[in-house]
Amino acid sequence: MAVTASAVSNTFSMPGVLLNANYPDILNEQFDRIKIRKWGIPVQGMDYFNVVKTSKDYIKHSYVTELGLLSKNDDEDKIPVDHPIQGFDNTHTPIDYRGSIRITKRLRETDQFAVIAKMQGALLQSAKDTTEYIAADAFNTGFGSNASWLCADGMYLFDSARPFEDPGLGTWSNLETASALTQASLATMRVNFRKTLNERGLIRPVTMKTLVVPPDLEDKAYELIKSDKRAEDDMNATNVYQNRFEVKVWDYLTSSTAYFGMGPKDEAYELYFVWRVKPETATYNASENPDVLVHRVRMSCTTGCDRPHQIRGNAGA
Repeated sequence: MAVTASAVSNTFSMPGVLLNANYPDILNEQFDRIKIRKWGIPVQGMDYFNVVKTSKDYIKHSYVTELGLLSKNDDEDKIPVDHPIQGFDNTHTPIDYRGSIRITKRLRETDQFAVIAKMQGALLQSAKDTTEYIAADAFNTGFGSNASWLCADGMYLFDSARPFEDPGLGTWSNLETASALTQASLATMRVNFRKTLNERGLIRPVTMKTLVVPPDLEDKAYELIKSDKRAEDDMNATNVYQNRFEVKVWDYLTSSTAYFGMGPKDEAYELYFVWRVKPETATYNASENPDVLVHRVRMSCTTGCDRPHQIRGNAGA
């Protein structure tokens, strides 16, 4: 017997409005089960941001540097004078996101499986999905491919030749030389974290805590971090990186080769997810037709980074 699927020939005469004619299955009592297909999706993106809340239309961050080193100076000499340097400022402007569904009164009345009644929850899931993609976009475009924003210094999230706040110091980088994920490239990233300099060019070592990879590199990452022996040679040497970093697999990363290192997510971690309005729903009758019910979801947020000294990226190879 041929299997039929009503969705194959389903036509939507009024896209955006849920009508009886468009959903014959949920009106048919011959079906034993009809439900909304839901996926068990863990929240991932928020793990990589400092999450902040604001009621303002935008928020501005600015910084001043620490002082430099002391000079050799005897008591009888004039005391050297230092001063902090004004750092780069940054503006984070949340963007509004909205979505809705419209349901006729007749469809609500004849919904046999309470599927339509649960559509408001589906809107919240849509908001959750959107949030995950917004978070991942910061990393997916962080190497300069269609980036939606720049850091406070006017550079991409992962970039070389970043200007120091002290213009006499030249530049610094949080962009690793593109190379495949290996113990050698991991060691290079760890060392580069330790050699982090502050705005005045003074050493401010960052301890790498987390290795973030796409699903494509999950096996390789665990091989490098979980093995008790070095995975890439036959010398039976001890793996000094065993359990050294936490491995996190981020399913929303689009590159199959890129990987990222992160320091501790503390006050000095300046990658932000800014909420102006967290997802909120509303239900009301359409103004032009009281027999059409509208479910609406709305949120306002953005991502941004001031100084990404605790994040390093490698585009891979």
